[in-house]
Amino acid sequence: MSAASIIILGVGGRGCSALQHLQQQGLPDNIHRIAVSTDKRALNSVHCDSRILLGEAIANGKSCGGNAELAAAAVRETEPALRHAFSSADVLIMLTGLGGGNGSGAATELAKLAAELKVPVLVFATLPFNFEGQRRAQLAVNSIQILQQCGAAVVAMPNDQLQSAVGASARLELALDASNTFLLGILQQLTAMLSDTGLINMDFNDFLSVIKQPGLALAGAVEAAMESELPAALQQLLLNPLLQRQQLSQASAALLHIVASESFSLQQFEALGLQLAAEFPNVSLLLQGLTLLPDQASKPKLLLLASGIDTDCRAKLHCV
Repeated sequence: MSAASIIILGVGGRGCSALQHLQQQGLPDNIHRIAVSTDKRALNSVHCDSRILLGEAIANGKSCGGNAELAAAAVRETEPALRHAFSSADVLIMLTGLGGGNGSGAATELAKLAAELKVPVLVFATLPFNFEGQRRAQLAVNSIQILQQCGAAVVAMPNDQLQSAVGASARLELALDASNTFLLGILQQLTAMLSDTGLINMDFNDFLSVIKQPGLALAGAVEAAMESELPAALQQLLLNPLLQRQQLSQASAALLHIVASESFSLQQFEALGLQLAAEFPNVSLLLQGLTLLPDQASKPKLLLLASGIDTDCRAKLHCV
């Protein structure tokens, strides 16, 4: 069976910045990276497979200045090109920053178009800092609700959690890079899982069965020095501030994919499954996959994707 066609879509300034972070990273051949924005100058600085300038006639190649309605109209103006770009996709992975013009207005309109084309969407979205004010926070929450109504699974990463993740004294550039690195690890393992055939395979339909659960989603990836450290690595992943641990117990579906050496044992595989089940007491669908690599070929890795978390995102996201 041929590999699924995956589009990673960077939307607006934050999304295109995250996409730029992927530029020199090794991703499978079935991944197509597309940047979209109304801002022509910013768009041209992004190294990716394709760029689509949104609404040139109404936005004049400039940013939307926080105007989500203008960004949504720009998507509608550019719909033929977007339809063509999305037509062969099996899944759309959207990277964006909610609360601004392109990030919220364009992202929600793009999700509506994907739903019309019956292309599943997984969204990774950063949320505004609290100091950015009520208006941006409310726009972010409204955008998540629209994305969910379109059937998209939304992994929300609040910017305010960066301080807990990297420390209050970290330079802002390094803090944002930490967010990009966290996201990169997820995307590398996720795309590899969907592209490769494992011993206990997690195929495209398994992935879809998880991201189609209604509500918010969580995702994370971690690498361990050796296989005996995988349980501790899983615990470390579950404690990551960017994963919003307080929501884990509410998830209705979870997927854990393990990359390990050929010496990985049944006992180790079962122990990780039991550990995961204890963390997700309300899960009705728990999938666990395994890809074996030759000894010493790669460090052991874990990828976690959970979904079906309460759709009432206002309280859960701590952003209003």
